[in-house]
Amino acid sequence: MNDNILKWNFGNVKLPTRIMHLSLPSGHSCPAAHECLSKAHMDTGKITDGDHTRYRCYAAMQEARHTHVRKQRWQNFLLLKKKSRKQMFIKLLTSLKPHHERYMKNHNQRPFIRAHVGGDFFNKAYFLAWMDLAKAYAPTWFYAYTKRIDLWMNYESEIPPNFELNASRGGKYDFLIDENKLKSAEVVFSYDEAQQKGLELDHDDSKAYTRGQSFAQLLHGTQPKESDASKALTLLKLSGWTGYNSDTKNVP
Repeated sequence: MNDNILKWNFGNVKLPTRIMHLSLPSGHSCPAAHECLSKAHMDTGKITDGDHTRYRCYAAMQEARHTHVRKQRWQNFLLLKKKSRKQMFIKLLTSLKPHHERYMKNHNQRPFIRAHVGGDFFNKAYFLAWMDLAKAYAPTWFYAYTKRIDLWMNYESEIPPNFELNASRGGKYDFLIDENKLKSAEVVFSYDEAQQKGLELDHDDSKAYTRGQSFAQLLHGTQPKESDASKALTLLKLSGWTGYNSDTKNVP
């Protein structure tokens, strides 16, 4: 693996068009995380939760379990975090190009590009570099979940029409979501909670990458022992919930 190249991955969700994503270390690159703040140690993978964590970040647990995932995400972060907007844009552009071209050649269609399974827009320059990337690859469709609602609002004019942002609830800037009537994604602990809040569940990211209403996702991943999240997850599993995989469409 070339240590100077950003690492992109294909998602495992079965869709007519594949999702390609670039990720960063969860928590470490998420300055607006609050209710889901969890971090896997760069070297050991040991998980640390934040003081206000209600549910543990699924992506952080991926990094805790899989050394190669953790190393890839840290490699990306270290290559990007001290760069300027232009430098980050060039890194993103040149690393995506061969994958994008190969996909279009082999499938005669464009992939969906997701910013982050793990991580978030850690600063202004990085957020704007992604907007520049989407503009450069239009009409390829880009999307992201983000708790950096402050950046979204401050630089809304920079967001191109082919980038779908989803405000991820549970962050430090949640007050801006309702204030600005933004499309949002919320983790819920039960089917009843989603119903009570009037939110449809998204099992395959389709509500995230398409224009539409706010939505919910069921709690998933390993949760801290004896926590409310752990108890809720146990009840979900008893009802047949197996997490976000190819079987989720069979869950009520």
